[in-house]
Amino acid sequence: MYTRITRSGGRSYLQLVEGYRTDTGTVRQRIVATLGRLDQLGPKHLDPLIQGLNRALGRAEPTAAPVTYERARTYGD
Repeated sequence: MYTRITRSGGRSYLQLVEGYRTDTGTVRQRIVATLGRLDQLGPKHLDPLIQGLNRALGRAEPTAAPVTYERARTYGD
């Protein structure tokens, strides 16, 4: 699955698309969901959507690895 941006009526929309093959081997795309207009989607709308998709797939919440900083002069010694 992947996301695709489509345009219709002068507006841009974000869609969730699934690629699949037919019985004859032809590649097709199927729109699974239209996630909304791009001009209305912001971080406050996208973060709950991403978390909901992760829950639906049974994935754990993504956790970022702690960031470590090294001094530039000693890096690589």
